[in-house]
Amino acid sequence: MITAVSMIKNSADVIETMIRGNALVADNFVIIDNSSTDRTREILASLMSEGISIEIIDDDSVSPYQKDRVNHAIKYVLDKYNPLFILPLDDDEIICSEDNSINARDLKSHIESLDCNNLYYLNWRNYIPTEEDDLKQPSVAVREKFCLGDEPEMTKKVIVPRAIAAADDFELGWGGHFAACSKIHSHILLHDVRLAHYPIRSPEQMASKAIVGWLNYLSMPNRDKDLSVHWQIMYKAVKEYGLPSTDTMMTLANLYRENPSDTDNLNVIYNPISIPEDVFSLKYTHPSEINLLKNICENAEHLAVSHATLLEKTLSDDQAES
Repeated sequence: MITAVSMIKNSADVIETMIRGNALVADNFVIIDNSSTDRTREILASLMSEGISIEIIDDDSVSPYQKDRVNHAIKYVLDKYNPLFILPLDDDEIICSEDNSINARDLKSHIESLDCNNLYYLNWRNYIPTEEDDLKQPSVAVREKFCLGDEPEMTKKVIVPRAIAAADDFELGWGGHFAACSKIHSHILLHDVRLAHYPIRSPEQMASKAIVGWLNYLSMPNRDKDLSVHWQIMYKAVKEYGLPSTDTMMTLANLYRENPSDTDNLNVIYNPISIPEDVFSLKYTHPSEINLLKNICENAEHLAVSHATLLEKTLSDDQAES
């Protein structure tokens, strides 16, 4: 059994694509919904009505950081489902084979055959929007066919075997890019499996992600100043120039490379995801899912209420002390 664990927010434009693509590998999905204000929950409910095994965990935290909540969810998954492997996935990631080296419908058995004493890594393949995209196509996995070429060193995500995740000292790192555990025998990169990554999908989606993410980040005390730099850059671009053009989105997608400053190895190639397009025949996703103003306003309301609650507690504590 393979269980995917994800934390999502305002994922209506991509969640059906993510679930249908990864359902070729994952037996079930445990999804932490961080107070989505769009149609994410409605789409998930429709997918569940088809018989897809999805469990939703509500989360109303302002913090955009996933680490602690995903680690808690992994322990919950182990206790409830006891899967052979756990896949920490973002809403914009789909497991696929490297250049059709493995049939898409054989990926599950391939992963289940791996030695459970090792921690496995998948290289990202970063897809980007281009002028050639069919904007009437609701599935980003069908719409975006161009990606950034590989770098000498690639950003990676982990696949975690049960034996490792169950260890007392196991901890998934930030973003699911690494993990620590005394029971890991070897760290192994899988060359025949990749993780298709679709971080930038439309002007509205990019703006919503940047504005909501960056403002939530700024609201956090003791925030790590080395994280969320990509949100800051995208936020400033939207604030100064408005919704991004396709060229701007292509440029900003470079932020998701392991080394964005390495322009010597920057190239764009045609390389559609190695999963049949019929897998992404969507039923519930509308062509334009992102309500930018609604997402920003409702998140601002959430921040304001959280701020007021904190002030009320501070005043109450001060009065109690006096």
